[in-house]
Formats: sequence, C-alpha cells, structure tokens
Amino acid sequence: TIPGRTAPFVRLPTMRCAKGIPLSVLLIVGIFTLWLCFRGGIMLGIPFARTGRPAATGKAVRRACLTRATVFPWLNSAGKVTIEPASRRQLMPLSSDSCVDDVAFLCTNAIFNPESQRLSREIEKYLFRKIIDRYGPSNDNKNRLVLALESLPDPNQRARLIGCVGLEVVEVTQDGKPKGDDIQPRPLLEFLAVDPSARGRGLGKQLLRQCEDIAREWGHDEIVLQVAADNEVAIGLYKKLGYSVIAEDNTILRPKEGGILGGMRFEPALHLCMKKSLSRPLISIPKLF
Repeated sequence: TIPGRTAPFVRLPTMRCAKGIPLSVLLIVGIFTLWLCFRGGIMLGIPFARTGRPAATGKAVRRACLTRATVFPWLNSAGKVTIEPASRRQLMPLSSDSCVDDVAFLCTNAIFNPESQRLSREIEKYLFRKIIDRYGPSNDNKNRLVLALESLPDPNQRARLIGCVGLEVVEVTQDGKPKGDDIQPRPLLEFLAVDPSARGRGLGKQLLRQCEDIAREWGHDEIVLQVAADNEVAIGLYKKLGYSVIAEDNTILRPKEGGILGGMRFEPALHLCMKKSLSRPLISIPKLF
C-alpha cells in the first residue's frame, strides 16, 4: 500500500451452489426443515415423542403430532389459567361437569408414560377408580384435588385441564408408609401432573404451593410425598421447593404391561420418600443466588 493511504477493501468470495444460492441459506433451510420434521413427527413416517423414542403408532397419534401448536409452538396462544380445588360436582363421575376422566387421562400420560395404548387404557381405568375413592364425596378424610384449568377462546367450551395434584390426610409415617412407629395423620401429596404442552410455565410450583397452603389451613406443619426414583424432573422440582429425601421405599407397586390375558400387572419399583416442613421462619432471608 502507498504510505498515507488505507488498505483497499477486499471482498471475499461467497460460496454458492450450482444455481447461485449461498450455501449458508441452504444450511439454514435444511436445519429448519429437520426441526419441523422432528416436531411434527413425520421423520421416516414415525411419530416421535418429546423423549425421542418412537411413540405408539396409529392415525390418532399421528394426527396429534401434526397439530399446529406442536409444529409451530409460537402460534399456541395460552389462555387464562385458574388454579383452584375441584368442586363436589366435578368429582362426581356421572355429572356433566365431571373432571375425573380428564384427571385420569392426564395422570396416565404425564406420570406413567405407558408404552402401549392398551396399557394406557388399563392405567386410566385404574386411576379413575382410585381418584374417586381418594377425593370423591364418599371419602371422610380431609382431601382436596387441585386443578389447573386453562380457558379456551370459545366461552361456550369447558376449560381445558392442564395440571392437577391431590392432597389427602391419611395415617402414615413421616416417610409416607402405612405402618411404622411414628404413624399419625399427615397430608400426603399425590398425582402431581402437568400437561406436556403447558410445561415451563410454573404450573407445578403453583399447584404445590396451593396444597401447602391447604395443609396449613388444616393445622399441619409438614407434608409428605413419594416419587419414583427415576422421575428426575419431579425430584428436581421438589428439591427446589424445599422438599428433602428422608427414606427410600422399594415396596411401592407400579403398573406394567403383561398381566393376565395381556392386561396390566404391578411390580415393585424404587421410590423416594420426601418431606417438607410447613412452619414459616420468624425472619425470612431472601436467597441472593
């Protein structure tokens, strides 16, 4: 270069394909196409779940994977969410406002993640009866079934169930077992479930806070629960909210496929027993980190 003058600007050559389209544009389009295929579950004609494993086949599942909210999540406008205990009418299975079917369906898919549609139906029927026994009008124990309902654009449609959790005062030990030395009435937390499409919005935390407030109103200073040891997401949420592991239990049964005539059977699975103290400290020190 000549002294006193700046170096001339050199334009680097742009890599282009045979038709003159920059390779960077093709790369972006290719990545976006692969993302659409995975989100829509149309890659190789197999519907994929969020975990990446092949889900149950069938036209209904494939149509569910190809919804607009799944392929384009930013177009899924969330409605107003209301978190409140279920009413007596909602817990009556023959009522037009009954939510027992929806709760059983949500808990089946969010908690147990069945491997087949047949096992899903069996678990759903089992949970339907269990939810009525635990939180229905015939149960004399203190109990609440807390629901998270999302309003729909059409005011004539019933709100959509996107989360639930149950709370019942039962005679258990501090680690949730029905037999032991320190058995006494304690609030037992069960059936915490959030719809996969509504996760990441803090619904699980709000549902747990609601149950903790209800337990305090009942006069209890602690709350106990049992969670599967392989449910890392739920365990992380519980620990974040102040729950601590106090014991392990490998006698709790979980539904599996392969019962009589191909139905459902129960196998023992390792569970963690967790507890949280509900007594409020005199001085609340905020967490800085």
